[in-house]
Amino acid sequence: GIFRTSFATSAMVGFAMFGAITFLPLFLQVVHGASPTSSGLQLLPIMVTLLICSIGSGRRISATGRYRRFPIVGTALIALSLYLFSFIGVTTSYWIGAIYMALLGAGLGLTMQVLVLAVQNSVQYSDLGAATSLATFARSIGGSIGVAVFGTVFNNRLAANLPKHIPHSALAALHGTNVAANPAQVKALPTLVRDGLRVAFSDSLHVVFLSAVPFALIAFALTWFLREVPLRATTGGDRSAQRADEIMPTSPETVVR
Repeated sequence: GIFRTSFATSAMVGFAMFGAITFLPLFLQVVHGASPTSSGLQLLPIMVTLLICSIGSGRRISATGRYRRFPIVGTALIALSLYLFSFIGVTTSYWIGAIYMALLGAGLGLTMQVLVLAVQNSVQYSDLGAATSLATFARSIGGSIGVAVFGTVFNNRLAANLPKHIPHSALAALHGTNVAANPAQVKALPTLVRDGLRVAFSDSLHVVFLSAVPFALIAFALTWFLREVPLRATTGGDRSAQRADEIMPTSPETVVR
């Protein structure tokens, strides 16, 4: 039902989202030469649109009681943004990347919390805590697997691309370095090696982002199976209808008794 669909969709969203977002700061640091602090600040478009769309969708759901449309649009935006990310490279302007980040943030804002809401609205009040934690767990476990899978894909592609862009005689300069773990090492490399590494790094990330697109499309397909039920007006079930005089006595005689 709604719980299974939301659980599976959250897992797919987490798989694609965390697997892709993890590599964006690395791209900014290695390819564009940004500092760790600057690369974090440059991710602000994701946070800003995520916040705006999350609040906006929440207000619309409160006003209309309809929530199914938001995950459908959100997962479509996630898939589109991941596909667009596969085109960024060494010469890509930051502002182009910022637009793609804004699309990704908008998709996440329209999807993540709405799926949690759908789960909460579909279970009994006594199961509310367990259902909420499982919905969050699905996204977390999907993200953990996504980071591991996409990390493996990236490392394999980087190992294959480095000889294409760096002369074999210069590959020795990379011996013992781990750019993914410490992007600051790039600045200490010779110019020829550094330029080739940036191109190889960018080309390898193309495959990572493209690999994330099918999982986002699976999430998009799953959202069409999300059944929409009327939102509950209260969270406490029958307890909310309990009479006030059963909670607090209203007459002196009741107090004496």
